Amino acid sequence: AGDAVLRGVLLSRGTYLALVQGPDAKRQYVVHPNDRFADGVVKAITADSMLILQEVNDPLSLTKQREIRKMLRAVEEVK
Repeated sequence: AGDAVLRGVLLSRGTYLALVQGPDAKRQYVVHPNDRFADGVVKAITADSMLILQEVNDPLSLTKQREIRKMLRAVEEVK
């Protein structure tokens, strides 16, 4: 889930759907809120972002889940 790229957001029947490019850059997926995606679950989709709750598979980690927010447009850092 961390390697996926949010490519677009669609509004269908009052619900946001996300167009997501997989880590292999060859496939695109349409995901809905509460869909399983890669190693996590899509928790929310807004007009400009997607929130994924990722399962952490590191046995040494005290954290078992982490939130990953994918933004539709990357914000450039000001230097």
